[in-house]
Amino acid sequence: MKIIDNKKDYYDYISGIYGIDNLVVYDRRGSVTLNSGNIMLQGLDHYFSSKILFTDKPLSEKRYWELKSIIRYREAKAAKNKFSKKWKEGDVYHFVLEVGHTHYRFEVERWIEDKKQDNAHVEYRLIDTLNDVQKRYSNVPMCIILCQVKDWRWTTDEVRWIEIDNTQLHRVENPILTDTFITKIIPPADIWQALYDYLSSLKDKPFTDTRTDVEKLESAGFDKITSFRNVK
Repeated sequence: MKIIDNKKDYYDYISGIYGIDNLVVYDRRGSVTLNSGNIMLQGLDHYFSSKILFTDKPLSEKRYWELKSIIRYREAKAAKNKFSKKWKEGDVYHFVLEVGHTHYRFEVERWIEDKKQDNAHVEYRLIDTLNDVQKRYSNVPMCIILCQVKDWRWTTDEVRWIEIDNTQLHRVENPILTDTFITKIIPPADIWQALYDYLSSLKDKPFTDTRTDVEKLESAGFDKITSFRNVK
């Protein structure tokens, strides 16, 4: 795969190992750099910043049905006497990293200590990975989609991830991940392969012939007036 961009990401070096396929091109120009220490895009600091934010607050106690964390809710739901217990939880955020036909679904929880409000605690959790996804959010090879988790607790084990406001304002198209926590969770070869498979599939889209039978025969050299006469 050939990558066109003036920035480098943590998976780019894989092309040097697997070789560069000039027929598969990832045009990443216009990519957006994410940095855990300095998030420039409004709203993304809650998801990626390791610094204390003015909205950060201490852990709060919640009943199990009030928990926003998918992981904490599942643990609480399985606990005995869950209706009489309370669990501590920080602020929870969810997003999807869409890489080709693969969805990496993340959960971020952040809080500050009551007596040490100069320290921010941020936990990153990869909830699950969906492969061979046909219904994509975006039209670019890689995208970050900020999501809300809706109605998942009132069904069996279903988790529904819905894009916030369903607008492009919350998307980050072609992000540079090298300075984010994602590099410690997803191997670079997995990102590279998902991109390569997706871009390769764009070249192999099936062709649908919409011509009529007469048009097909005419293209083969037949004349619709003379070739189909009832010759005796």
